[in-house]
Amino acid sequence: MKSVIFKAVMPLAAAFLLTPTGHAQETDDCEDVIYEVGQLEVVSTQSNPLVKEAIEKARPVEPGSVPTPKFTIKTHNNKFMLTIGGEINPMLGYDIGNNLYSTDAGSSFVTGDIPVPALTGHKGDFFINALNGNVDFSVVGFANTRNQVTGYVKIGTNGNDKALKLKRAYISWRNVSAGLMTTLACDPYAAQPPTIDPQGPNGDVNTTSYQLRYISPSFDGFRFAASIEMPSYYSANGIYRGKDYTSWYGHKVNSEVDQLVPDIPLWIEYQKSEQNRVRFTAILRNFAYQDMVNERRRNIFAWGTMLSGNFSFYEPLTFYFQAVYGKGIANYIQDLQGRALSFTPDDAEIGRMKANPMMGLVFGASYNATKKLQFNLVGSYARIWDVEPYATFQDASVADANGHEVMSAGNSNYRYGVYVAANCFYSFTSYLQMGIEYLYGRRETYGLGGANDSRIQTQIALSF
Repeated sequence: MKSVIFKAVMPLAAAFLLTPTGHAQETDDCEDVIYEVGQLEVVSTQSNPLVKEAIEKARPVEPGSVPTPKFTIKTHNNKFMLTIGGEINPMLGYDIGNNLYSTDAGSSFVTGDIPVPALTGHKGDFFINALNGNVDFSVVGFANTRNQVTGYVKIGTNGNDKALKLKRAYISWRNVSAGLMTTLACDPYAAQPPTIDPQGPNGDVNTTSYQLRYISPSFDGFRFAASIEMPSYYSANGIYRGKDYTSWYGHKVNSEVDQLVPDIPLWIEYQKSEQNRVRFTAILRNFAYQDMVNERRRNIFAWGTMLSGNFSFYEPLTFYFQAVYGKGIANYIQDLQGRALSFTPDDAEIGRMKANPMMGLVFGASYNATKKLQFNLVGSYARIWDVEPYATFQDASVADANGHEVMSAGNSNYRYGVYVAANCFYSFTSYLQMGIEYLYGRRETYGLGGANDSRIQTQIALSF
């Protein structure tokens, strides 16, 4: 079998690499079999409607997804299909006003990681990053039948180092999916417009989790969905549950307990047309902890609601929106992920905890000037309330380039963040695209003020 696949893939790779740029579209429009060996054949994914429909159904619709592979390996009867695709996305850019790229954020423009304050001698940064690449595999069985089963795996880098990471791995059958996926709470059609920045808007709802989900078919434009997902929590763990105590009988306290209840995202939407739709999403959560004062296990109910969608009254122009608000949902909001602020001690009741309120907003617009040229603009905002006593952590004092000692804000010292992106993309061919982007971000803290960063960057993206 390995030799058969090798014989099939090598001519495919050669055909892709040797195709002149000016004739790439001719390959996409050709309906003839590109290569055939035994029961297997290599075809253009885009030229065969049945193949295209089956493959796209197997692939995720989400921000930053790998474009649909240009070629498909399949059997004559379409009972088995396989694609191997990917993208290579080198970036070049400047940070102006701060050195966000030098932090753990790397190529992602994470406004919550902007250093506060901006230090003298560190108010700019130049970078070249080739650590944004992905390879994915789509498998389809019994294509275009009621029993179509699909599988998807995505492996790639994270923009910070060369280590490979499993990003997606799931199977789907009859509207049911299971595995590692983007959370059901993410609205992929509203998490737009696209950005060169791998992370995107700071107020966007987007994370990955192990889950089991169901998405219904459309009933005259109406759809609904629900899932159970492995929860992730960021809270003030490792200390006694009360701001006046850091230990209990001389010992540092770990009041963590095992979580027994999954997260439950669910949504309902109405779609009038591809560019006009609205969705209402709810997130239900439970956080368990140990009350050290009363020596008992307690639970906190956490929740979130989101309104999202897109609309267009002029075909080349599309608007996108999403607004999320809730308590204890930090791991769902881009800028708040990893910050120990979802659940903090309730100072009114020593020993107990509370879920804190937080919000994320995203508004964007895309204008398709031509089939190859697209302009985009997006603004976003994320905020958290009632966490000041637990969000004032500071790093050890540091000195700037002039030797002046300052206190810098730690990872959890977060009040709100602002994100703005403006970009344009030009597609030379169906597999080669170039983009240029301007980013602005601001992080505001409790007690230490705020700081800005601007980034100008460009990319050349090759997909196959």
